[in-house]
Amino acid sequence: MIWSLQVLRFVAALMVVYVHAAQTAVQVTGSNGLLPRDFQVVGFAGVDIFFVISGVIIARTAPGLTWRSFAWRRFRRIVPLYLLISIPYAIVAYKTGFGWRDAVATLLLWPATDQMTAPALPAAWTLCFEMLFYAAATIVLIDRRLLPVLVGIFGLAMIFRSAGPVPQFLGNPLIIEFGLGVALAYAPKWKSAVWCLPVGAVAMIAAGFIGAAPGGGTMEFLAGDNGFQRVLVYGLPAAMIVFGTMQIDAQPSAWTVLGDASYMLYLIHTLPITLLLMVWTAFPIPPDLIIVIGTATSVLFAWRMYIRFELPLRKFLRRHDPSLETGFRPSGLASPN
Repeated sequence: MIWSLQVLRFVAALMVVYVHAAQTAVQVTGSNGLLPRDFQVVGFAGVDIFFVISGVIIARTAPGLTWRSFAWRRFRRIVPLYLLISIPYAIVAYKTGFGWRDAVATLLLWPATDQMTAPALPAAWTLCFEMLFYAAATIVLIDRRLLPVLVGIFGLAMIFRSAGPVPQFLGNPLIIEFGLGVALAYAPKWKSAVWCLPVGAVAMIAAGFIGAAPGGGTMEFLAGDNGFQRVLVYGLPAAMIVFGTMQIDAQPSAWTVLGDASYMLYLIHTLPITLLLMVWTAFPIPPDLIIVIGTATSVLFAWRMYIRFELPLRKFLRRHDPSLETGFRPSGLASPN
């Protein structure tokens, strides 16, 4: 168990929450507060850290599992909670127009039909790539000889990305970040490499100030626009941060528990921030207070939902784990999400 990565998961989720709280502050007040936007955009890179961590964890935990057990563990960890949290967002989307493409993107986490379509839950665009990676890992567990085939499909899709949404999604450069995580999983431990953590963090922050931070929104992220730029500017520093963090010998603590709750925080943080936005629109407060209150409220709300809702749901679903029937217990990390 690499407990330091659990802490990093919380940091990555907090980065995403922070940038959304900062965007809310700008929406209400027109100001970024004390910290300039060039600094705040680094929050988007929390997603890239998550992708690299996912690669590490799956590479560490999948070997030894049957493909059925692996697929079920990934499904139960990601999908039930995601679908339940998506319900209110889907209801709102239905009232404004929720077609079959939206249903496919939301229910199956497959955004690529005849046009690119995002899931109803705003944060779920990243889960589309997580599930794609898990599907690839499941196929490799079925037959390792299929790994070159998958790499070939990814390469061809990347070459022919202009052909439409499907190759844009399958050939999205962001998938490289999962590969970076897989490579790190097999890298030998090197205590001195802890320096990679601050160097990677500085490189991420510097991207905004030198104008190298990739732009775009959800649809651009799904389509892979500026994807290679993002891998270079955020993906490589994320890999450095993850590798440096892996050299730290941490122990279970409140921070690792917050890391375990990071998936809930990532999924649900837009809800309290949106509700607070309505309050702040009527009763404006300084931008820095909006950022602090929005971030803190999101963490507290997600924490209570994690304790009261996510943990009982996990316990219920764990009873049906196929590996429990054989008594198998894999070693390694907990889920990255």
